[in-house]
Amino acid sequence: MSVNDSAKGLSKRALENVSKPDHWAPLIKSLSNPWSETNTDGTIILGIAENTLMHKEIADHITRNFAIDPQSQLTYGNGPQGSPRLRSGLAGFFNERFHPITETTAEEFVITAGVTAMIDHLTWCICNEGEGILFPQPLYTGFTNDVPTRSRGRVVPVSFEREDGSLELADVFDAAANSRCLERALRQAETDGVKVKAVMITNPHNPLGKCYPPETIEAIAAFCAKHKLHYLSDEIYALSTFENTAYPKVTPFYSVLSLQLDGIIDPSFFHVLYGPAKDFCANGLRLGAFYTRNSMLRQAMISVTTFAWQSYLTQDTWARILEDAAFLAWYIAENQRRLAEHYRILTDFLDEQSIPYFRGGNAGIFLWVDLRRHLDSGTRSDGSAANSLRAAKEVQLSDAWLLKGVMIARGGKFLSEELGWFRITFTAEKPALREGLRRFVEVLDED
Repeated sequence: MSVNDSAKGLSKRALENVSKPDHWAPLIKSLSNPWSETNTDGTIILGIAENTLMHKEIADHITRNFAIDPQSQLTYGNGPQGSPRLRSGLAGFFNERFHPITETTAEEFVITAGVTAMIDHLTWCICNEGEGILFPQPLYTGFTNDVPTRSRGRVVPVSFEREDGSLELADVFDAAANSRCLERALRQAETDGVKVKAVMITNPHNPLGKCYPPETIEAIAAFCAKHKLHYLSDEIYALSTFENTAYPKVTPFYSVLSLQLDGIIDPSFFHVLYGPAKDFCANGLRLGAFYTRNSMLRQAMISVTTFAWQSYLTQDTWARILEDAAFLAWYIAENQRRLAEHYRILTDFLDEQSIPYFRGGNAGIFLWVDLRRHLDSGTRSDGSAANSLRAAKEVQLSDAWLLKGVMIARGGKFLSEELGWFRITFTAEKPALREGLRRFVEVLDED
């Protein structure tokens, strides 16, 4: 389609969107032909955040408990805010699993059709067009789509470069480093003419697979309070934590709701984003649960949830899962056991191959793997011509893996400050994971 053809009848913002690459196109191509032991020409997906380890168990629970109530599920019901049953189930679930200092209530939740829709709505509610949200680097690749595409917010990356120019990924979780780097990023945004309205973190972290310690959460809260910014805590992997026997003292998950933040930040300025799809191996059963004690923000969110109104069939399916205490206790423990097992499969393989990675992970479904040595020396993402060539090398490796039938996520998609890092998802079934790793290292050996 020519530029002139594409411009016919479209708004300026629509033209801006269609001029960008379709990031779903390569995914759809690979997802349409998944590898199996009977389809060995298919693609092994180790490049998206999808946990398949408990598919059968969650599917069995849904099938056993599925029911349709025409009066509540085939009507407008209680409107777009979310069913009272689901919001009540979420409140109980949060109070049991997130250990909030102040118990959550059903009225404090807003339901959307997934966390992607929630981030779009939230950006619309707190940012005017062109205003920004601070995101520590590296950051979940979806944010670069969710924030600007429709609500026209700005993703403002937060660099963790030290004064001597060095980088240490551990600084992402350090309280003093966060305070220093957030201040620096805010000043730079103001210099660039971008008004910042919020800070968003993923805890547990995507793509680094670790949890923020309480002192760092408090430091971020203090920074937000100082500058009257919203603190947005994306806790979508809250229950996808596991034991790492090699690092038994690694920080466990602490929700922002579980910390005593009185005197640090106004409770109407910190909020939690959650969706059960990741923790419950059900990416296709999309649901977003936004928690806030800010009644005006909640009403603003409700005003636009009509555009991402999740079906009551889906809402009640999740409500039945969250209400089943015995199933929840068993499911969460078993999922965490399998996560630990698959994490060890991946790390043992990398250790055998002498491939470095970010160590000490205990959360999420992926690992941050260091392939900088395959990009020559000098891997900083500084925009130079040499680094453009190295960025092209990242793409070249990704393309080579796809030709071998395995998808790996490259660090450039996550705005990594150093080229040569890749995110590998380890929650494919064992035969697929092992075959995917064989193909992964085969490309490196050929490089």
